Amino acid sequence: MVAGESALSTDSARSVSEPGPMDAKAWIGLIVILLAAFMELLDVSVVSVAIPAIQKDIDATYAQIQWTLAGYQLAFAAGMITGGRLGDIFGRKRMFMTGVVAFTLASLLCGLATGPDMLIASRVIQGLAASVMFPQVLAIMHVSFPEDKRAAVFGAFGAMAGLSGIAGPLLGGVLVDANLFGWDWRTIFLINLPVGVIAVALAPSLVKESRATERVRLDLLGVLLVTAALVLLVYPVIQGRDAGWPAWTWISMAASIPVFVAFVLWQQARKRKNGSPLIELRLFRQRAFSAGLFVSLLFWTAIASVFLVLTIFLQAGWNYTPLHTGLTFLPLAGASFVGSGLAVRLAPKIGRMVVQLGCLICVAGLVWLMVTVHDKTADLTTGRLTPSFVVFGVGLGLLIATLNDLILTGVRNDDTGSATGVLNTAGQVAGAVGVAVIGLIFFGQLADRSDEAVAAGVPKLRQELQTAGVPAPAIEGVVTGFKVCYHDVAHAKDPTQTPPSCGKMAAGLDPQAMGAVRASVEKVRPEVQRRDFSDSLVPSLYYQIAVFAGTFLLVFFLPRRTSGEMHGH
Repeated sequence: MVAGESALSTDSARSVSEPGPMDAKAWIGLIVILLAAFMELLDVSVVSVAIPAIQKDIDATYAQIQWTLAGYQLAFAAGMITGGRLGDIFGRKRMFMTGVVAFTLASLLCGLATGPDMLIASRVIQGLAASVMFPQVLAIMHVSFPEDKRAAVFGAFGAMAGLSGIAGPLLGGVLVDANLFGWDWRTIFLINLPVGVIAVALAPSLVKESRATERVRLDLLGVLLVTAALVLLVYPVIQGRDAGWPAWTWISMAASIPVFVAFVLWQQARKRKNGSPLIELRLFRQRAFSAGLFVSLLFWTAIASVFLVLTIFLQAGWNYTPLHTGLTFLPLAGASFVGSGLAVRLAPKIGRMVVQLGCLICVAGLVWLMVTVHDKTADLTTGRLTPSFVVFGVGLGLLIATLNDLILTGVRNDDTGSATGVLNTAGQVAGAVGVAVIGLIFFGQLADRSDEAVAAGVPKLRQELQTAGVPAPAIEGVVTGFKVCYHDVAHAKDPTQTPPSCGKMAAGLDPQAMGAVRASVEKVRPEVQRRDFSDSLVPSLYYQIAVFAGTFLLVFFLPRRTSGEMHGH
């Protein structure tokens, strides 16, 4: 508890808010809630792999496909503060189970979707259900385990969180390629059903109920204000790049500021009237929580964006299949498990230094990756990427396993739901911002460097055209057409569409010459593409390195010790 706070005096209060003696049932219960959390986090990344199959099967436009991703993320981010507070009021186990049931049913609706509108609506429901369920996970962990066990508990959470982002592309690739029962992409949603059923069946007997001991009521106006503010902020961040950052995106983000201010003022007024604010503002008077919130914001801008850019780099740049991409990420996942295990042992001894050590190791892994891909146009195999991925994974495991424990150190059990709701919302908002920023950097680099990549490939293209017997007068026209085509592809907002210029390279040639042109271009284009993506990835990773460096410095504002170390463990 926070210094100066009196311990709960009654046995009944202790039974719903303080961890009791540990038994095997509590650890099995932890596995159940982590399994459900893994299911939810997996759905953030697994859908991206199946986009081509979904688009073809239900005849969705590119904008509708984007909304299957954005709708989930927006609903998830906007609802978590409210979801966390609902756990304080009605019981964290109860709201966890409610969220799991709703998420499972929404997954079924996604799998049965007959068109893009039904799929988008089901994904929004999924996101809302996740926003009710997920904040309870950290809250249950915090209040159900004694402080000397929390390093191990949060280490398990860190390993799960690290694995979920990596496993999404792998599992999605396996399921889509396997086409089980002829269900094609639908299996990525339907696989959630047995997981949800298991969680709902086991949670009642294995997870202990907890709630705030103070009388808390739901702040409906607060819910409205904070949801509106988050939608005004997150929606344009998610949609901005694809929309070309029109004026409405900036107006919407600017409008979120006064709404956030109105929310804070209302929370203060409600507290003065002895009401129940949606967010307990006393949280922000705790150094660990308020400083940790900034650390979390910065950290998650890097994590969400680095996996996005690496997935695009491997699949779009180097033509890795989704399955190949997932297998390439497997060593990173294994290394994150190792890092989480090391964090459990190190956190009670060196506290916040574990997070800082993780930052340094992550930077080392990213630098190694930059050296590996620099100027590469061939032979970028999984084996070549594995060493840098392993180093990065170890650092990631150290970070994720320890950070939440540090931030929640000292948070009152009554406020745990509110605190985890705010913390998870910050992570989602930061992730959306990070993806937007890296999108601007990485796709901007691809466009800016495309002409250089084409220029490097032009001599080989001329040679291939000459060898193929294309008439000399036509070669320069083909080369010029190739330059224009690749330039337009690199600057396109919709990657599913082929620019009209690409169909004009061989215009006016006889069928035999046209075939020779296509064959020559297909020999050169992959090399140009790989050069463009490799040259663009390196400067993009500077952003990630800067974020980890900033996280390293901000960690100095966190408590020196984790909860276990504070109690001599």
